[in-house]
Amino acid sequence: MLGLLIAQMFDHGDHMDGWGWGWGVLMMILIVAVIGLIVWGILWEARRAGGKTDGHPHDRAREILAERLARGEITPDEYQEVERHL
Repeated sequence: MLGLLIAQMFDHGDHMDGWGWGWGVLMMILIVAVIGLIVWGILWEARRAGGKTDGHPHDRAREILAERLARGEITPDEYQEVERHL
């Protein structure tokens, strides 16, 4: 299909009912736009999915709790108490 579109770009209208360059240029613009949308969609989805853990809010809460314990903000006893409630 791409070969046909490129061939149409260089056709002077003798075989394609007079479509010639106009049709070819239009199709190339549309192809670039569709490819751009696909790339944008993939990047958007990757960025959106990249910020999630397993999707469960308790997992992120446990991560934060472990970070606080590692920084010394809470004691191991406090960690265990809060972790039981999660």
